[in-house]
Amino acid sequence: MVQCTLIWAGIGAMMAVSGALLGWVVFPRAVHEKVIEATELRQGTDQYKRWEALPQPLDFKVYIFNVTNPYEVMQGRRPKVVEVGPYVYFQYRQKDNVRFSRDRSKVHFSQQQMYVFDAESSYPLTENDELTVLNMHMNSILQIIDNQAKETITNFRSDVNNTLEKIPVVRVIKRIIERTTPIQSILQIAEDETYDSLRLINVELNRIFGRPDTMFLRTTPKQFLFDGVPFCVNVIGIAKAICKEIEKRNTKTIRTMPDGSLRFSFFSHKNMTDDGMFTINTGIKDPSRTQMIELWNGRTTLDVWNNRSSGLSSSCNKIHGTDGSGYPPFRNGVERMTIFSTDICRTVDIKLTGSSSYEGIPALRYEIDNNFLHEIGPEYGNDCYCVNKIPKSIVKSNGCLYKGALDLSNCFDAPVVLTLPHMLGVAEEYTALIDGMDPEPERHQIFVDVEPYTGTPLNGGKRVQFNMFLRRIDAIKLTDRLQPTLFPVIWIDEGIALNEDMVKLIDDSLMKVLSLLDVVQWVLIGVGLLLAVLMPTVYFVKRCRGEGSRTVSPAVTATTSAASLSTVAGVTGDRSK
Repeated sequence: MVQCTLIWAGIGAMMAVSGALLGWVVFPRAVHEKVIEATELRQGTDQYKRWEALPQPLDFKVYIFNVTNPYEVMQGRRPKVVEVGPYVYFQYRQKDNVRFSRDRSKVHFSQQQMYVFDAESSYPLTENDELTVLNMHMNSILQIIDNQAKETITNFRSDVNNTLEKIPVVRVIKRIIERTTPIQSILQIAEDETYDSLRLINVELNRIFGRPDTMFLRTTPKQFLFDGVPFCVNVIGIAKAICKEIEKRNTKTIRTMPDGSLRFSFFSHKNMTDDGMFTINTGIKDPSRTQMIELWNGRTTLDVWNNRSSGLSSSCNKIHGTDGSGYPPFRNGVERMTIFSTDICRTVDIKLTGSSSYEGIPALRYEIDNNFLHEIGPEYGNDCYCVNKIPKSIVKSNGCLYKGALDLSNCFDAPVVLTLPHMLGVAEEYTALIDGMDPEPERHQIFVDVEPYTGTPLNGGKRVQFNMFLRRIDAIKLTDRLQPTLFPVIWIDEGIALNEDMVKLIDDSLMKVLSLLDVVQWVLIGVGLLLAVLMPTVYFVKRCRGEGSRTVSPAVTATTSAASLSTVAGVTGDRSK
């Protein structure tokens, strides 16, 4: 019995030690190796297939700011806008031109994107709703010409010359004027005199943009976002030369149609196209760099933001991080991560703000760093973002924008300004000039919930707003009474919320396994400790009881003896009588 009890105690101790070793040494190593195997990019694996073609489309939600008082704005009144949306699109992503490096540590690819309107999720809104929005292409072109008039006129001077030379009557008149004018030719005057150049464009405004009576446009989401708003239709003469210059700029939001006309659309350049050639790390050699971008279009830096005075690339131009569709594994303890976005031509930091969960799966919540769109300038050490491309708008004395706004002129080749939706966190210099902004951090902040073992994004939203300054432009009569305003146009919410199948996959392949291992560990430790403590206790209790039954007390013995003697004496006395 003693040996049996001690054996069970020993077994319990061994079970407790085994549970501790398994739970804190063996299981973590096994899980670590399995997670690495499941997250690295190897051809033929399930992870590779999910990476090559996302197993579910992303949600691409567009909110458009409808202008309710366009004619009052043209008279100098404060603009009033109302958010209309969401217009929801499925965003499908497919990797193309996939090529691995020789050692399989890197993979090169391009990524095709396709957008499909989701009528059910958008209901009751439709793609054909009529809205009044800022005429972005007209406003952009006028501001570019205003800021760079001499350069612009110089560029299309030869086109105008060629156009006029092709018209016999005009060619004769032109030569007569040139001979009789003692100073310069008409074209040379246009080149040297900015004001006269803008007056010339003012005359051609109707031909280029179809007789606009405001700086706003009546359009539909389908036309404004993807199909395109037509302009430069059947133009001739000076107007045609100006349109040719617009075409030469190769602005990604403007495309040339077969009939020679132009069309503006916000996202057509993203639909059925790729956003460059990526080279990322597969994680095979270094799991901590899984899906981290090594090169974009063969480079580690951009040419978008200001570089150092020495000519070296600035921190603003550096390309690093992931593209946001995945992160390296083992995120516990990682306070910051980076995302490179081709849409805004920059890297963005996100920081850990706490724990979260999605459909029962534990997650880490990361949100955009407060410095993303806050103060910009030399005093904040980030003046490389101060490109100073919109000097005649509401800017600081050094040309930088106020807090919460970023000049994307070099990225879009147009004077577009980035903010968070509804100008969340934007300086009062901008928000005080417009009605209709209603910023809500919960709804308008950029965030992502990441599963900490695999680095899988479970739920998140990349939320940004595109704006443009609206202001008076010299010699453009249409803009005479405009008050300078940072005008909101659209904001987008590009996000992911894993569907039921993906949640089940993570739950079955990871969460349930971790739970099972956890149960095994603590059952072994618990039962082992119970046996190790209980068996010796039982043994000693039984031993004490056994010894108690076998041992006789001396006092009891003495009492018994005395009683016996008394009895004997009594019997003897009786007999003698």
